[in-house]
Amino acid sequence: MHFETPRLLIRPFTTTDLTDLYHFMKNPKLAAMAGWQPPTSRQESWSVLRMFIRSDEVFALMEKATQHVIGSIGLHRRVPSAIKPEDDSRELSFILGEAYWGQGLMPEAVNAILRYGFIDLKLQEIWVGHFQDNYRSQRVIEKTGFHFEYEFERPRLFSNQPPIEEVYYKLTAADFRGHY
Repeated sequence: MHFETPRLLIRPFTTTDLTDLYHFMKNPKLAAMAGWQPPTSRQESWSVLRMFIRSDEVFALMEKATQHVIGSIGLHRRVPSAIKPEDDSRELSFILGEAYWGQGLMPEAVNAILRYGFIDLKLQEIWVGHFQDNYRSQRVIEKTGFHFEYEFERPRLFSNQPPIEEVYYKLTAADFRGHY
């Protein structure tokens, strides 16, 4: 599965993506926003890359101009823990290397994956969430047409910090048709 936008190629991950993946995943700012520990070695990134390669749910975001993988985007066969999963629902995830923030690349990628989800996969709803203090993700989510649904407190992964509020949004197939 490959998708193109004006500035991105969205494609499955390959073994040649290890260096790029490690480069953007080791940023502690990204790890904090995503809820995971930054890898301390290429070997740790290798295990994540293998998982991405085996999955048909996660795609690499490659910048056309540089031919470097600068992030990832996924449509996962799961939905928020408070919701019962359905076959026609998925949960969106995305992450983008810090050097590429503020350029409109993530909304470009999200719009492409939404078209794939609603048109090709014939999904009826797509969920997405972010930690309450992740305003960059919130902006992407709102800009791409999602509607607030609820928030809940959850423990932080891999951290002794206090729990954090997680905010969830949903976009239905009808919303998508009305927005695009």
